[in-house]
Amino acid sequence: GQVEGKDHFTCPQCQEEHGEVLCDSCPPQTEDGPPQPAVKTCLKCEVSLCASHLQPHLERPAFSSHLLVQPLGDLSQRRCPAHSEVFRYYCVDERVYVCGDCLLEGGHTLHKVKALRQVEEDLKVILQSLLVKAETKLKDGERRLKEHEDFDSTMADSLKQDENQVELLGSDLQDQVKKLVVALKDLTKKERQQIAERVQQDCTKVRDDMRQTTNILHYLNLLLAETDPFLLIWAFQSDDTKLLADLNCPLFAPGPISLDRKHILEDIESKYREFITATLRCLSELKRELLTSPLTLDTNSAHPLLSISDDLRSVRRVKSRLPCAAHPERFDHWPQVLAAQTFSSGTHYWELEAEGFWDVAVCYRSIGRKGKDGNAFGNNKVSWSLTQQHDKKLSAWHNRRKTRLTHQMDGNRVAVAVDYNSGTITFSEVGPSNNLIHLHTFSTSFTQPLCLGFGLYKAELKSHITVVKV
Repeated sequence: GQVEGKDHFTCPQCQEEHGEVLCDSCPPQTEDGPPQPAVKTCLKCEVSLCASHLQPHLERPAFSSHLLVQPLGDLSQRRCPAHSEVFRYYCVDERVYVCGDCLLEGGHTLHKVKALRQVEEDLKVILQSLLVKAETKLKDGERRLKEHEDFDSTMADSLKQDENQVELLGSDLQDQVKKLVVALKDLTKKERQQIAERVQQDCTKVRDDMRQTTNILHYLNLLLAETDPFLLIWAFQSDDTKLLADLNCPLFAPGPISLDRKHILEDIESKYREFITATLRCLSELKRELLTSPLTLDTNSAHPLLSISDDLRSVRRVKSRLPCAAHPERFDHWPQVLAAQTFSSGTHYWELEAEGFWDVAVCYRSIGRKGKDGNAFGNNKVSWSLTQQHDKKLSAWHNRRKTRLTHQMDGNRVAVAVDYNSGTITFSEVGPSNNLIHLHTFSTSFTQPLCLGFGLYKAELKSHITVVKV
């Protein structure tokens, strides 16, 4: 193609600049100077002509059928080496240029052969779709980058709140508890630094992917701007395999990040086991607050017989189906809903108020949503649940296996603790003095991201579950 603003031409293969195209009919260097620059190239005669030598082509009827194009400096490469004719067609099956004689010889009879202009039009449709895909991928990268950058700020605010809570605790305890405050601050600071480093590393990877996509976007725009079909096809077919592979390669997706406070709590407990009853009670309260993870409900997964509160922290069973948009993640048989948050590491804790006939489950996010078979909490290999029936009897379920529990809850508050790394799920009742009464523990080895899930049955029992702020 011609370089903008210059009378020079650039080779699409070597990217080197070459001089202007000269007239083939002008004599070589003479006293009058070098040959004149060509203004047109005749594809029929296969010559480039200056304004003077072009006149016969414009005036004589014999030349009226000759196709004139902008000056071309690479005619030899546009000519069939077997027949010395200009390439006018393209074999889609063999991905090669062909001339009229190639077609007459019948070598491409069973192949899909198109005129170069038609190939150009088809190729630009493909390039336009790739351009849209690249732009969409870039926007997705920008969104993921912003979400991950915002996470750093959110974690900083959360850790600041933890420090304030520890300060309030330390003001009411003995001098020994003040040491606990200092130690806990140091640990949370270290945790924050580790989280910040992880976020920065993930952001760098996303930026690298976005930078590659930006380069692809720029290259696609250059191809779309190319007006020479020969150069366009040549350039695209030399890079299409790598281009498609790079563009189809998914953006780096940062994994979920969570604060692992288990080691913090172990340090606290090992140093202050002998504390007085009041101190131990304060530490127990602190433990619940530090381990409690954010939890909101995913409305896209909610069955139409479940009503989600505006703050996304409560769900209740209703008698009539609610109007819900169809969604691939929505449960369509069992009245169940999943939490929006997932995690694949660390220790997590929640407290819930549950009434009526309910399931509280921990499950893989990949649990099936459609149909009856194998999608109920506890009736498959990907979920572990605690169930309270209409008669208040408790049972634990996993993979269709039921474990009856002898304990019957006096209240309505349930605690769920998950240690992903150790592979444990513990269900407890929260007693009147916030003490935990063990109900059941599952032990396994987790292989996928986890989330909480709730199931509600018997609308007449006013079944509902609310996430409690500890």
